Amino acid sequence: MPSDAQLDALREVANIGCGHAANALSRLMGGRKVDLSIPRVVLTRPSDAAGLLGGDAPVVAAWLGIEGGLRGVLLLALPQEDGNALEALLLNGQPAIHQVERDSVVAETANIVASACLSAMGRLTGWRLVPTVPTVRRGSADGVVSDAVGQVEGDASRVVVLEARFLATAAPPVGGQLLLVLERDSIRDLLARLGV
Repeated sequence: MPSDAQLDALREVANIGCGHAANALSRLMGGRKVDLSIPRVVLTRPSDAAGLLGGDAPVVAAWLGIEGGLRGVLLLALPQEDGNALEALLLNGQPAIHQVERDSVVAETANIVASACLSAMGRLTGWRLVPTVPTVRRGSADGVVSDAVGQVEGDASRVVVLEARFLATAAPPVGGQLLLVLERDSIRDLLARLGV
C-alpha cells in the first residue's frame, strides 16, 4: 500500500489532471459550470473496481488506453440518465436517431476529456501521454469496468484507481465519474517521477 505522502502525491496528480478534464467538459458543454470532487485513490482488485460505479447499475461509458510513460486506461462513466442528458445537450436538444450518432457523442466527449487530463499529467511528469481511440460501452457498471480493466497490461492483479466525480450545472444536471486505472508498475514509475 502506498504511504500517506505517496497517496497525497497521487491525489494531487489526479486533482490536476481531472481539473483540466472538467474544464474541457465545461467548454464542450457551452461554458456550463462543472464541479469536481476531490479525487480519491483506491487500491483494489479489478473485480472489485466495478463497485466504484455502482455495481450492476446501467451506465454509459467510454474508455481510452494510455500510451507513453504510463500503462492503464482512463474511463469516463455516466449513469444512463445522465448519459442520455449529455447526448441531448451536445446534440442541441435533438434526439439522436441512430446508436452510432449517440456513441459518437460519448466517444468524442471522452476523447476531449482524456486528452486534457493526460496532457496536464504529462506536463507534471515530463512524459508524453497519449490516449488511444475510445471504446464506448453501454450496460452494467460491472461489465463496463471489467472490460475496461481487462485492457490494462502488466500486473493487473491489483490496480490503482484515481476516481473523481463531476457534476455539470446543465438542465437537467449531468454527472458522472472519471476513473484513471493504472497498472502497479506504472504507479511505481509515476511515484518515482514525482520524487516520492
